[in-house]
Amino acid sequence: MNFLQRVLSNYFLAWSQIFNYTDKTRRVPFWHFFILDGLIGALISLSSNNSLANDPNSFYVMAEGYDWSYLYSIPSFLVFLSLLIRRLRDIGKENLALWAFCSFIPFYNLYIFAQPSSENK
Repeated sequence: MNFLQRVLSNYFLAWSQIFNYTDKTRRVPFWHFFILDGLIGALISLSSNNSLANDPNSFYVMAEGYDWSYLYSIPSFLVFLSLLIRRLRDIGKENLALWAFCSFIPFYNLYIFAQPSSENK
């Protein structure tokens, strides 16, 4: 399986386990979803408001269109929460509510999720 197939496979695997909070998620599948989801979210956000193409010098035109990215970002956030809990479980964290809250701190979350898997199975 090549790299792109693995990334897409891990991305759709995360979506299929949207309500799975009990298993574990390894580091590579987590980052595959995290990066691809960020790219897709950015593309949807940029393409949902195309009024900048009509008048690129007007700042107020940006507020006129509907931001369709909410239709993607809300379910995507639910997938991310389940991945977050499973990833914290994989690295061996005990108090999942506290660690889930701490994982929303910028740059510290990158450190948390880059941790290797715990030896405890």
